[in-house]
Amino acid sequence: MLGKVKRMFTPLFIAGLLLLLVGLFSSRFLSERSMKLLSSDEKLKLLDSFSSLRVFGVLPLLLIFFSFFGISYLPQSLMWPAYFGAWALVAIYFVVVHRLVFRRMCELGINAHYQAAHRKARWLSYGGFVAFFILNTLSPFVSR
Repeated sequence: MLGKVKRMFTPLFIAGLLLLLVGLFSSRFLSERSMKLLSSDEKLKLLDSFSSLRVFGVLPLLLIFFSFFGISYLPQSLMWPAYFGAWALVAIYFVVVHRLVFRRMCELGINAHYQAAHRKARWLSYGGFVAFFILNTLSPFVSR
């Protein structure tokens, strides 16, 4: 068991984790800065419209996250398909939430400058996840 845990923390895994964290924190920073582009009325609309997404939006991502822990208990032949399946669920989750958020912003009449800045922040976050996926997927093949 200790050897399995030790192999998990390869340099590529750690680099991917760092890129993921950098992507998430810089995305949050840009998202908060973009709030300056909103009027008071638009800020109020956003707070009212996305309250349920802020409360419950992380639940599917948590379920997917915990599924990664369960993958290690599967037979060896099912580990890679389950791994890619879990990442496919992450991608689907991001696509659905992205479309819902920007469709709702258009319906609310949120200004285009904020939407562009928010879109850049979200893509930075997605880039962190993609970097983590790529480096984490390569890690077992490179460390052999």
